[in-house]
Amino acid sequence: MTPEQSAHLSEEAINDVLIGLASPESKAHLAACSICSSRVKEFHSEMNDFNLTTLAWSEARPEARPQARLDPVAKPWVRRIAASPLSWTLAAALLLAVGFPLWNHLRPAPNNASAQTTAPQDNEAQIAQDNDLLQSVNVALNQTEESPIAVYHLSEAPHPRLRRRPELRKQ
Repeated sequence: MTPEQSAHLSEEAINDVLIGLASPESKAHLAACSICSSRVKEFHSEMNDFNLTTLAWSEARPEARPQARLDPVAKPWVRRIAASPLSWTLAAALLLAVGFPLWNHLRPAPNNASAQTTAPQDNEAQIAQDNDLLQSVNVALNQTEESPIAVYHLSEAPHPRLRRRPELRKQ
């Protein structure tokens, strides 16, 4: 850096001045240095020009009414439909066509003793037959089959690491 460049405020120091976080050293430098103070004044004038331009642009636009677009009642055809008796009749019919079956489905069933069916009582013969069936299933599940480990003699082979170190086989 040349002494002339180091004598002026850095970009970061000027940014701090512009956002209102100027240190006392920066304020003292701006009061003494015309180059740095002209940079700050130039920024302020550019921001002022920008503000004036955007204000002029917004004033030149035709008046936009966002509520007119969002408010469906403001349209005449919507007012006519909402006011017609036919629309209210259709709305009521739709409510009955959808609402009544839904209400009928969701309400609890009446507590009627005649509608309840009782489970048939199990007799001793049926219980004995069920027990025999369970015993036959138990026997079928507990039949011993030869294990694939025994068929292929997998349990008899020494572990691969033990083959390399015979002193570990005896443990």
